[in-house]
Amino acid sequence: MIALRFGVADLAKTRFVISPLDHLMAGSARVGVHQSVGSRSERWWRDARRHVPHQARRFLDVVNASPIGVPDFMVADLDAVRRQLTDELDALLAVPQRAVEEDVAMFGSEPELPTALARLRDDGTRGLREVSDGAWALFRTCLAPDWPDIRRALEADIAERARTVARAGIGAMLDSIHPKAVWREEGVLECTLGELEGSFELGGRGLELRPNYFVQQGISLLAGPDRQSLLLHPLAAPAAEPPARPPVADGLAAVLGPARARVLRTIAGGPCSTTELARQLGVTPPSASAHAAALRAAGLIVTRRQGKQVRHTLTDVGHDLLLDNPEPSLTVA
Repeated sequence: MIALRFGVADLAKTRFVISPLDHLMAGSARVGVHQSVGSRSERWWRDARRHVPHQARRFLDVVNASPIGVPDFMVADLDAVRRQLTDELDALLAVPQRAVEEDVAMFGSEPELPTALARLRDDGTRGLREVSDGAWALFRTCLAPDWPDIRRALEADIAERARTVARAGIGAMLDSIHPKAVWREEGVLECTLGELEGSFELGGRGLELRPNYFVQQGISLLAGPDRQSLLLHPLAAPAAEPPARPPVADGLAAVLGPARARVLRTIAGGPCSTTELARQLGVTPPSASAHAAALRAAGLIVTRRQGKQVRHTLTDVGHDLLLDNPEPSLTVA
């Protein structure tokens, strides 16, 4: 049992957060407590895996490297409550190399250290960029179509728990989070996490409560001296499955035209040169260059020189536009 000790400041700073990155990891992890046969994540993954882009491989390798979870730096530590996936991926890219090395070391040393984590430790900034790009590609292709429905279920859960706070106080709400999390009147939340034992002072930073649509059987805790502690927990009541999504028109193609919509979605798969873009699209380099110029003028992509080549990447505006307009053929039923 892990005892989380609250002070007055901790109670004042305890809050709920919805994390897209948490859901991406919980839904795509194939090992651990959330992936039992028939679980919500298992059913979602059964459909989603047919659409997984190749670029997501490195992200999936890291998520599935160990049955005990992912390195702490993969779990975003942000001030924003209403965060977007791009916020969390920016935080991941900003993780210092020393933190990567320290967190990976918690999983052992060679030769027992999982290969995916050893590579991530050794590849530095490039490794984090590839994991981040893979997470974005996986979210855009597989989770984005269902995310509005999942988010509504999460917000409904938070609203119900807020009503518990208003009616009975924050202690009663914490006590209702899960049977394995018990609130004691002396200001301690006792969390049963297998055979783990210990006591942890929250240190005035409070506790971040993260409801997770894919977590159904237990709770997960991340506590550390240099970050706000967080508790991952299931929804209070069974949530409805996201409804099957009927065929819809391609809104992005309607606005940009089919050709430029394809160009933007291709660039979303990862930074590429004009020659690479032309090859992937099956068009001539001048045609690819003209489309890229139009998207750049609209603020949807940015082009930077790397050595003898220029490489195209999405801007935040381009990311948001694609997130709001998933490709119809890639939606998950």
